Amino acid sequence: MLKKILTVVLTTSLFVAIGVTSNSCAPTAPDSPATTLGAAPPNLTLTKTDSTGGSAIGLSCGCTFALTITGQRGDANVHFVFNEPLDTVITTHNLSATFFHSLPHAGPDTTLAWIGLYYRSHSTANNPGTPLYDTVRVTAIY
Repeated sequence: MLKKILTVVLTTSLFVAIGVTSNSCAPTAPDSPATTLGAAPPNLTLTKTDSTGGSAIGLSCGCTFALTITGQRGDANVHFVFNEPLDTVITTHNLSATFFHSLPHAGPDTTLAWIGLYYRSHSTANNPGTPLYDTVRVTAIY
């Protein structure tokens, strides 16, 4: 009977230890790579014939997170839209960029636009967390 109890306790302890050590969303140890915010791809090229592109934004740890836009600038004919609300806590936020080439141009032209992204990682009541930033850049060719 004692052997069965000891086996159950040791097995449970092993599973708890595995669960604690495999939490990939816990703050990184000092000697491990820091979590980063990244867009894939970070640069989009849009044209009159291929006027929509997309980028997936995620954390390098694969953790869930809510995203914030810090700003966007550039050509007003480039529009950015997220496929889900930014405050949704998910592993990947999907960004669509569309080039509305409605203005007539005399000849070939290239214009630029960008959108800045932000996430504060590991924020708690006593720790403001680490700010993480990334930018998706769009080159639009008339």
